[in-house]
Parts: sequence; structure tokens; C-alpha cells
Amino acid sequence: MLLLTVLALCCAMIVQARSHLGRTAKVVDARQFTNETTYGFVIVGGGIAGLTVADRLTENPDVTVLVIEYGPFDLKEDGVMIPGAYFPVPYLWLPLMSTPQTALNNASFGVPCGRVVGGGSVVNAMFFHRSDAELYNAWEELGATGWGWFDLLPYFKKSETFTAPDAEYAARHNITWDVAIHGSDGPVQASHAPYDYPGSANKYNGALSLGIQPTLDPNGGRAQGVFRLLRSIDPKIQTRSSARINRYDRDAVRPNYHILPNTAVSRVVFENLTAVGVDHISTSDGTRGTVQASREVIIAAGSVHTPQILQLSGIGDPVHLKNLGIEPISQLPGVGRNLQDHLVLKVNYNYTSNHVPNGGSLQSNATYAMEQRVLYNTGKPSAYDLTGTTGNLIIQLPLSNFTNASVSIMSKAASISPADILGKDIDPSILAGYEKQRAIITKGINTEAVGGLSWNTGPETSIYMTRPFSRGSIKIKSTNVLDAPLIDYGAITDSTDLDILYAIYMKNRELMATPDLAILGPIETAPAPGIENEDDIKESIKAALEPSNAHQCCTAAMMARKDGGVVDPQNRVYGTRRISVVDASTWPLVAGGGPQASVYAGAEKAADLIKERHGLL
Repeated sequence: MLLLTVLALCCAMIVQARSHLGRTAKVVDARQFTNETTYGFVIVGGGIAGLTVADRLTENPDVTVLVIEYGPFDLKEDGVMIPGAYFPVPYLWLPLMSTPQTALNNASFGVPCGRVVGGGSVVNAMFFHRSDAELYNAWEELGATGWGWFDLLPYFKKSETFTAPDAEYAARHNITWDVAIHGSDGPVQASHAPYDYPGSANKYNGALSLGIQPTLDPNGGRAQGVFRLLRSIDPKIQTRSSARINRYDRDAVRPNYHILPNTAVSRVVFENLTAVGVDHISTSDGTRGTVQASREVIIAAGSVHTPQILQLSGIGDPVHLKNLGIEPISQLPGVGRNLQDHLVLKVNYNYTSNHVPNGGSLQSNATYAMEQRVLYNTGKPSAYDLTGTTGNLIIQLPLSNFTNASVSIMSKAASISPADILGKDIDPSILAGYEKQRAIITKGINTEAVGGLSWNTGPETSIYMTRPFSRGSIKIKSTNVLDAPLIDYGAITDSTDLDILYAIYMKNRELMATPDLAILGPIETAPAPGIENEDDIKESIKAALEPSNAHQCCTAAMMARKDGGVVDPQNRVYGTRRISVVDASTWPLVAGGGPQASVYAGAEKAADLIKERHGLL
């Protein structure tokens, strides 16, 4: 009798989970739901990670998935789709601001965070490259067992279709690659731009003159030296290959794949410690509802909103939650802690004899822009094949290759108390995890890339600091999901970060003084023109520094619970059942370079782990 009852309940659940599904994948309207509407999996967040997991789960026609996304679909306008017309379209971004940054003269900064189906892949600059192998191995050392370089490499390959550039063009522009480490039939299109400005050759040769070496393929585990950037661009039509296109549009024939846009998840619903669904609210008209998940709730809302949703659901620092009237379900002080991002410093120049065209020509020369657009529209190589405002080349180096002062910088770093960086009232588990992170960063400071230099061949060089010692946080300030959380970057609260930025900035000065670049007549106009004193330069850097490159991560870290971790190596939230996190918030340390490829690979692996525990492999 018990067996028949269980079978009857299972059948009822299956009927319920599939009764509202149509013949094809579709955008659904929450007003069609009841509070008993059930899917197998409910995914919170329709960015890179969420759509990747949805794509892989719905390969099985018996699995039903609902993706709930805060933002709308993009309109595939030129500013989104055409690299050279790249423009961060305002309606696709949330109007978020940070708290005053104490180490940056108490200034507040925008928090670049896409709100759109496809997430960052719709609004980013389309960089598609991996970090040093050491970075992923450091994740594993910090507790993310099974997430090292060789564990993730198959998933990097699975996620992409790599198209090699034309051989003659590649030879002229020093593009090399290793086909063995790339994928050939994945959803994301990965390619090199078939066009470049003449100034790139000057930068490449200038780098060589400083002893900076090229690398065969920076995606092979050594993302150092001077190299060309791979992009998530479809080489057949030279348009953006976003997660919306390659993880949803291509799946539109699947009736088991639904998406609910323009909707915020206000909390995960629990029965005891088991996640059974989510409450949601329309960001358009305020309509509220609940949807059930018979198998699992998967959080993929990004590193700002994932901790917000967890905290609203009773998962986080119990003292903070109780102060807001939220009953803790799982006491995890690490939720929202460990915020990391890449620091960005723009260095601007005038030139007495720069090449024309260059990275500023599309904006400054209407005739040139029109000519290039005609070439682009007819399928010929053009400046519109390059992401607007960016260059094709980047230099990434360990600290000892940026400066001879690496020993003294790290000696000073060793004298800094981790407790002073995080605050005296920090939970001991978070402090323990941070101390381990500092030790690993210090160990790899002279073997792993800590930053980069990217020149767009026009008026701007971008300096990136990619291995920060400082840490920030995300904290809810109310129980309303539509209230933005308190976002504190904690930028350069550890002065080591400023020391490293200074070293990279001075290396850029050295690069611009090489004969190959000096011949162009660069004259610095910001941030520190004509300034030679180190302390004065650092003050100028602080005044110009941006604390975010839209690469927020690490706020629900995959570390041991005793080290402030939030999820285990299977992406499951500690102290709960049937809830997981699959986005960049799970990283213990920020990835070097653009995070996009790492998010795709991590979500591919997470999808396999989810399938495995539900018997779907």
C-alpha cells in the first residue's frame, strides 16, 4: 500500500510539473501560475551560469526547468550585437551604487551589474580567455576539491567552438594557438578578430624589447606575457555570441525549458532545511507569487544578488539576519563576505604622431566610421570586428616582472594583520579562510599574473589589478529584494593593492618609453602627468581608480565551512538540502582576466554534478 501511495504521489508530481508546459520553450507569465505550479528545477538568475545549467538540464526531455531572470530580453540592438558599436545600453544595467570607499577618499562608485537574459555575456566586452592554471589549483587548495585546472579543462573545451584565424592574417599579427586545448562543438563561439589597428604592432614590439615574451596560447594554463585576446564572437557573422543566443535561443524547440523575465526572486521557500520553491515579484507591476521545485532550487543570480537572496532566505550571518527580523535557517557568516573584483586604472594620452586609424578613430572620424561600417555590413574585415574602446593585445605578468621591488612589497604585505583588513568583529571562520587566501596569493605572486596592461591604440590604456588582497562585502539592508543591498568593495583597504597598482603603472610608463611606442609621441594627460614622486603618483592613482571592472565574485565561496565557506564542492549550500549555487560567487579567489570563460566552464561542471545527484547522467 505504501509503495502504491508513493507511486501515486510521484505520478501526480510529474503531471503537475509538466501540465503547464507547451510544445516549445517559451517565455512564461507568472500570472498563469498558481502557488502549486511546479518545475523539476527552478533556476534563480538567467545569466551565463543559469542559462548554461538550464541548457544542459533540459537536454533531457523529462526534466522541467524554469529560469527566473530579474531583467528583460535585450533587443539585439547594434550596441549589443556589433563589436565595434559596443555600448553598455542603459536599460540592461541596474542602477547600483557602492557604499563610500574609505580608502578612496570616501567616494561612492557605480556597481556595474547586468540585468538581462544572458547576464554579463550580453553587456560585457566579449573577452573570452582563461586564467593561469595556478588560479584554479588555488581554488582546489582552498577547499574546492575537483575544481583544479585539469578538472575544469574538459569543461572549458565543452563550452566552446573555437575557430582559428586565417593563417596569413595570424602570421602577420603574431596570433598563435594550441588547438588541443580548445573545443570544437560547444555552444559559445570563440574567435579572434580579423582586423587590427597598426598601433598594435608597436605595442607588441615594445613589449618584446622589455623582455616580455609571447605565449603560444594563453588559454592553455599560462595566461602571461603579451598575447592576443580571444573573444566570444561568431566568426561567420562577426556578432556577439551571448548566453541568451547560445544557451536559450538555440533551445527554443524544447517544451521543458521556460523562462520568466522581469522578475525578482524575493526568497527561497524552505520546509525545515529543504528548499521547495521560491517566492517571486514582478519588477514590472509588482505581481507576487510562488513556484515550486520538486528536485532543486539553483541560485545563479550573480555575486551581488546571490548573497542577497541567500540572506533574505535565512542563510547568512545569524546576528545580521536577526537584526532584520529574519529567522536563520543555516548560519553561514561567509554569505556576502569575500567580495573581490578587478581594480581598473585608466591612463590617458595625447599623441604627437600616432598611427591613423587607431582605437579612437571610429568615434573621432565620421567618414572612417562610415567606410568601416560598409565593410562590416558586406562581410569584409573592418574596425567593427573589434570591441569598441578596446584593443586586441594585452600584457599580463607576475609581480616580479612588473617591478624589481616585489620582495619589499611582499615584505610589507606580510606585516599587515589580516584582522585589521577584515575588522575586529569578524567571524573567526572568515578570518581563517582569508588567512589561507593571503598565504596562497603570496606564494604565487611572482609566478601567477597579478595584473595587465591593455592599450586600445588610441587615447586610453587600461591597467588591471587582478589579484587583490583587499576584501569587500554584500549585506542586505531590508527584507525587500527590490532594495539594493549594501555593496562595499573594500577597495585598497589593504595598501598592498595600491603598491601593486603603482608597480603596474610604472611598468606602463616604461613600455610607453620604448622606441616602438615613443615614436608615436605619447603625452600622458591622466592620472599623473609629469609627476615623479611615488607618494604623489599613488595619490593620483587613488583619485582615478575604479574599484570594479564588472567582475564581482566570491561572495558565496566554495571553501570549508570552518573557513567561511558557503557551498561544498558539489555547489550545495551548507546546512540545507536541495539548494545549490552555480555562479561566480562560489569562487574562492577572483579569476585573472575576463571571468566569462571561467563562468561558462564552472556552470558546465555544476550541471554535471546536479545531473549526477539526481540520477540524470
